[in-house]
This record gives sequence, structure tokens and C-alpha cells, in this order.
Amino acid sequence: MPDMDAGMLSPQDLEKITALVSRYNIPRIKITGAQRVAFLGMEPKQAESLQRELHVPEEAPHKNGRLHYIQACPGNAWCKYGVADTLRMHNRLKNIELKNPLPSKVKVGISGCRMCCCESWVRDVGLVAEKNGWRFTFGGNGGGRPRIGDIVADGLSEDEAITLIEKTLHYYSTTAKFKTRSARFMERIGIEALQKAVLS
Repeated sequence: MPDMDAGMLSPQDLEKITALVSRYNIPRIKITGAQRVAFLGMEPKQAESLQRELHVPEEAPHKNGRLHYIQACPGNAWCKYGVADTLRMHNRLKNIELKNPLPSKVKVGISGCRMCCCESWVRDVGLVAEKNGWRFTFGGNGGGRPRIGDIVADGLSEDEAITLIEKTLHYYSTTAKFKTRSARFMERIGIEALQKAVLS
């Protein structure tokens, strides 16, 4: 189900999901690790019909220069430990549209405190809110070849973090080979080369 904003659901969203489950006779629903709703056990024709109704894009987001998915914790709006507005950051990042397609999918984790609930260290783009500002990491991966992301910069304001992420993604999109995830890209070029390209 698309357009799930950081896994936050309103009563109206729940009513819509319930109506879809009833109408399509969906046997099982899963809240995914990416904070999305997955409808499971559907026949292919049913699934196609539901995808059309929900306007699920046929093309992968990264091919349009968009981020693949963005996880975010509730942040200071809903969590006593949050020190920053993660949901506002989520909304700003989901609207980033690069001029070039990204080489591969880019997953984002936005955590509102150092407990890092959204596993920001193992996301392509990781943001963690600290008392002195945002810490931005790049090149993390939680898959079959896990990797901790490199710290690009910390102590960033919200605007500085957005600008630096855009510069980093532009560099990645124009430098990495097609289908290369950011973790493998960073293993090849190293953090010093990235920082020289995006911090100067």
C-alpha cells in the first residue's frame, strides 16, 4: 500500500484498509519492516486490480530519481526520547527528486534519538537526531552483506542535512555504476573521497 507516511496511520487509514480487505477478501495483512502495509495471499488478477486502485507505480522509484522508502520513528511529536521532528524530515526527504535516476534503490532510516529505532546505521541514508543536530551516514546495508554506514557529517541543521543528502545522492547517481548499492559504492571509493566531493 503506497503513501504510508512513516508508518503513521489515522483512523481513516484504518477504515480504508479494512474496507479493502473486506472487498478483496484478503487473507492476511503484514506491517513490513519498511513501515508499509502488505496485502498477502491474493490471486495475481486480484493483486493487479488492487494495485490499479491504489495507484501503485509500475516503475521503481529510484529510476525516477526518488528514494525507495523512508523509515522514520515518531520523533519528538510522539516519543518522549525524540529530540527532533522526524516526521517533518520524512516529508521533506520523500519530496526529493533528483535530475538523474539513482543507480539502485536507496533506503532511508530517520531516528529521533541515539537509540536509533529506525536502524539508521544500516540504511543507505541514515539520519539520527542528536542534541547538537543531525548525524548523516551513507552507505549502510542490512542485507546479506551488512555494512555500517560512514559518517559524512554531524551537528547538521535540518536544512543542512537535506542539502548534504541531495549533494551526496547526486554524487552517487553520477559516479556509481548501474545497480550498485551505496554500501558497495562506499567500499570502493571510501569516505574520504565522498567527503571531498560533497563537503567542499
